[in-house]
Amino acid sequence: MLLTAFLLQAQNPNTPGDALNRGVYITPSSLPSRLATFHELSGLRMASAEKARLTIVGTLADSNGSRAAQIEIQAPGYLSYREDNSRAVTFDGTGFKTKSGGTTANDDAIAESLLAHFPDTWLLQMASGGSLRRLGSNFRPDGTKTLNYTGPYWTVFAFAPAQRQGLAEGKALQQQLFIAIDNRTNLIAEVRTVTNSGPNQQQVIQTQFTNWVKSSDQWFPGTITRLENGKQVLKFQQQQAVTGLAEATTKFVP
Repeated sequence: MLLTAFLLQAQNPNTPGDALNRGVYITPSSLPSRLATFHELSGLRMASAEKARLTIVGTLADSNGSRAAQIEIQAPGYLSYREDNSRAVTFDGTGFKTKSGGTTANDDAIAESLLAHFPDTWLLQMASGGSLRRLGSNFRPDGTKTLNYTGPYWTVFAFAPAQRQGLAEGKALQQQLFIAIDNRTNLIAEVRTVTNSGPNQQQVIQTQFTNWVKSSDQWFPGTITRLENGKQVLKFQQQQAVTGLAEATTKFVP
């Protein structure tokens, strides 16, 4: 099957829910089998208080160069991205914020690919509602029908999160996502968004998760790459990833 099925639209969200108010963790038994298998490979992160926080330290490279960075995700849905003391993009349950207040286009790219598109985040969103639909298996990311193709093959889901006040439709945490799982490894290969940007024009954002590494019985993506209409705009290289108990929510402010 060709990857053109990524253009199918997800169902409308169900009744809105707010995980940050309800203390939701991921419940493996409520996930489709392929996603449940991935969640098990991830060490059942975000399923209990003991693994409620994920911290990833690494290096970000984009048009402004390369620098140290840190990603943090905490159940039931707090998010933080930091570059030393110079930059912060955070989500405390009310909206995305930076040290200057609002977000720029560059901040939005961080909020999407390194926070909202990260598997632990949208699995937490699934726990609080929304619509999930399996589109099928054996999708080919190369978009061809060549007979000598040897892989990879993907199983693809469409997910529409529950609507929430304070978040803009089409922005991070309020996007319809296409989630691709590698059929061989059961690891997340890519999260994609497709939006119409004009007559016969589409904006395609791809967040690719590659070079997965295992540490303490958990799998983490070694590389996170963002493509905009096929052009790479940023890459995050993981150096260390750890899980632990939740920290004070005051940490998730700029």
